[in-house]
Amino acid sequence: MPKDPERLSAEFVTDMVSLWGDELASVVLYGSAARNDYVPGRSDLNFLVIVRDPDPVRLLSMRSMVKRWRKERVALPIFMQSGKVAAALDSYPLEFLTMKGAYRLLTGEDPLKDLSFDREHVRLQCERELRGKLLHLRAGLVDCEGNRNRMTDLIRASLPAMTAIFHGLLFLSGRPQGVWGNDLLDAGHDAFGLDTVLFHELQRIRITKRPPSKEVLEDLLVRYLREVERLVDQVDAGSLWKAEDV
Repeated sequence: MPKDPERLSAEFVTDMVSLWGDELASVVLYGSAARNDYVPGRSDLNFLVIVRDPDPVRLLSMRSMVKRWRKERVALPIFMQSGKVAAALDSYPLEFLTMKGAYRLLTGEDPLKDLSFDREHVRLQCERELRGKLLHLRAGLVDCEGNRNRMTDLIRASLPAMTAIFHGLLFLSGRPQGVWGNDLLDAGHDAFGLDTVLFHELQRIRITKRPPSKEVLEDLLVRYLREVERLVDQVDAGSLWKAEDV
């Protein structure tokens, strides 16, 4: 039977303490296990590890732990150096916006508590991610050659990154980001006109083992592309910002 996230988290912290000792500054659990919608055997455990000196030699010594972590669905952790988190927010704020929306400090000082995000940095990453998604979906639609399994794989591969983008768009709209699943889609509909019907259908494709017909998949991908195009235009124009905030 899969272990519960509390036990796995405790084991992970023990691993980090044994490896890094006094160099360990903090360990943060984020994602589904911190939101209480963790599903044993299906969900991954995600950790942010802050160390004072991320010595590559010590990182090499962690290789013996990776096989055991994968068996327990522990994702490869994110390692960062103490005091460097805030400096990274101009490059990839979306990851930390999403992380801050649902996390739990397991040991050490909280590296996420006092983070603040610049709207233009968030807007730029949203636009960059959406434009990249647009290019990927266009190429994939052609490359799939009408194959149902390949179209399904394209949808499944593209959806996880949309969560962080939606949180960024909520931030730009001045809305709370600590929502997930259906609540996130509903909040996106209210804030930036997200086509929730489309994304509910895409999510069903993601978790369903048997793909629908070729015609259904092609229709979904065409609608998906048009929705991403619309979001790109919104972000590029800065239309998500309220007039009084500009």
